[in-house]
Amino acid sequence: MQIEKLSEALGVDVPLIVPLVLILYMIVMLAVGFIAAKRVRSSEDWFVGSRRMGPWITALAHGSSSLGGGMYIAGPQFGWEMGAAALWAAPGDVFGPLLNFGIIARRMRRFTEKTKSFTVPEFFSYRYYSNGVRLVAVIILVISLIISMVVEYLAMGVIISAITGWTFTISLIIGSVVVLIYTGAGGFLAVAYTDFVQSILMVLGLLILIPTCLYRVGGLRGMNWGLHQIDPGLPTLWGPEFQLYGAPMMILGIACVYFIGYMGQPHLILKTVAVKDTKSIRLVPLIGSIFGFVLAFGVYSLGSVGRVVYPDLAMLPAQNPEYIMPMLTMQFLPPFFAGLLLAGASAAIMSTASALLLVIGSAIGNDLYHGVINKNATEKQIMNVARLATYGLGIVGIFMCFVPFLQVGIYHVTWIAWSVLSPAFIPPILAGLFWRRATKEGAYASMISGSVTGFAWYYLLQEATNVHTFFAALVISSVAMVVVSLLTKRPPQDVIKLVDHAAAKDEKEAPSSSQTAQAGVQISNSQFHALLGTM
Repeated sequence: MQIEKLSEALGVDVPLIVPLVLILYMIVMLAVGFIAAKRVRSSEDWFVGSRRMGPWITALAHGSSSLGGGMYIAGPQFGWEMGAAALWAAPGDVFGPLLNFGIIARRMRRFTEKTKSFTVPEFFSYRYYSNGVRLVAVIILVISLIISMVVEYLAMGVIISAITGWTFTISLIIGSVVVLIYTGAGGFLAVAYTDFVQSILMVLGLLILIPTCLYRVGGLRGMNWGLHQIDPGLPTLWGPEFQLYGAPMMILGIACVYFIGYMGQPHLILKTVAVKDTKSIRLVPLIGSIFGFVLAFGVYSLGSVGRVVYPDLAMLPAQNPEYIMPMLTMQFLPPFFAGLLLAGASAAIMSTASALLLVIGSAIGNDLYHGVINKNATEKQIMNVARLATYGLGIVGIFMCFVPFLQVGIYHVTWIAWSVLSPAFIPPILAGLFWRRATKEGAYASMISGSVTGFAWYYLLQEATNVHTFFAALVISSVAMVVVSLLTKRPPQDVIKLVDHAAAKDEKEAPSSSQTAQAGVQISNSQFHALLGTM
């Protein structure tokens, strides 16, 4: 008989304290969202928290938003499937924040403040002097982030159903609705403050679970011995049956998804826009990297421990390794700590889900409605559209959880989502901030080729070529950016001045809000602004 519930797999009922802790946590998150909503008085408050986030909140919110269901649920799943080979992905979660804040944060912060930009598509519209580029960016962003939402919704369904015994569908809907409510109410402020609380729970939970699980299987030596008994390739970096041996392009892709991919994720880049000043950026990479180290290496190691403890799929609910983390938690920790850790896992998932929803709402409200459809929209109209988009597209994401072509497992859906978005955005972002010669035609070519390749390669060519879809998409997108830019007319001088302004090593405090607003008006009313009407 196939096991369907966590209680059946464990052979005991899940203690009542575990779901109670989870329910209490959800109530707290809703309260934070409504409290934050009272502080939202403008679209700048809702989109970027009025650019007043300090380094600790920024770093922990960045880490929490980047390591959600794709880490807490899919990470152990990948570790169960691949053993030590899953660790190829771990360094990316350590160095990803370093690249995001060490390379692009200061320039992105200065550029977006000067142009009064709130979102990545809006940044593209100024840098590539075209609302057409902005529109293409919005389309790619919304499609890929809805796929990313599927990852978080599926993960919420797994963990809530594991804890409560409810059906997967009911669990998915309840968790999703909670996130929709507090994100729509409080915008960036709600996401940032809840992320701060969530990240603390995440770290504390793993610091308890990881050493406990390793101790139960005899430490690292016992874990590696157990993996070797199942498959000699599992304790090596080549994976089961040594399948990654002789596949450098697959390994490089696994590593690059997170190592480089952070720089193309708008919900993470948004954190660099919202930080209060360029001085605060200096602390963020260090805090974020330590956070990423604990979580990344921890969750993949948990997957390897889970393979030793549950070597057969028949031992897992629904024969699904996505249940590894809640299984280990319930088996090896006292009920209260198990409830706390599973609440932390839910925290990670909800954190990423809320960050994705915020970017989707911002793209529709600020970039599509205000930037393209109604340039004279009021603050209230923009925020209303953003909130409606947050709720509406969040619900679309729930339905997409049941689309057949996305039924490939949470970790692989994560790859698809990141491969559609990051390769399409990384070259235009980096070229836009560091290369004065980058043109709007290059941005078009880069975004379209990167996103199409990122989706199609996974289904058509990844297995046949043994080249990871992320790596293939990033290479094609980068080449398109450079070649097409060199073949087309240089950017206008006003654009080049903005690039130079972002690059200037001026570490003075950011100007006052009135000065910033005035700078934005001057840019908007200059001859440069007329260029935004070109396609």
